[in-house]
Amino acid sequence: MQDYHLQQPYDGAGYLYPYEQGMAQLNDQVRRENENSHGHTHAHSGATTCQEGHVHLHPGVTSVPIETTQGHIHYMSGNTTFDDGHIHQYETYTSLPIPLPGGYHTHYVEIRTTEDDGHTHIITGYTEPSKT
Repeated sequence: MQDYHLQQPYDGAGYLYPYEQGMAQLNDQVRRENENSHGHTHAHSGATTCQEGHVHLHPGVTSVPIETTQGHIHYMSGNTTFDDGHIHQYETYTSLPIPLPGGYHTHYVEIRTTEDDGHTHIITGYTEPSKT
């Protein structure tokens, strides 16, 4: 698998800002190269921030690992649950691995959803632990 050197649009802590310039091109390249890839994935779930009196859930599974020069990350995308008459879409890349006991690791994510019904939501949290 190709070794990606992702500098932008990462912030200083190594997290990717969603919907930034260049993300679409990288997504296309990653999807093509990962079609036949193997490796671990992470489940993710939780609730968005509360906006206009409601929240959405965001169940899903990450992509297989994407190798970078700093370590691996995962691509995440999906739709929130249907609440208050609408859904939101989201996509991002996770942080680099965060080691956990017993050979497990997790990844941090911070995502702004698409705007629907005049507002967005924020998703923050960690993927479910997995072994490499």
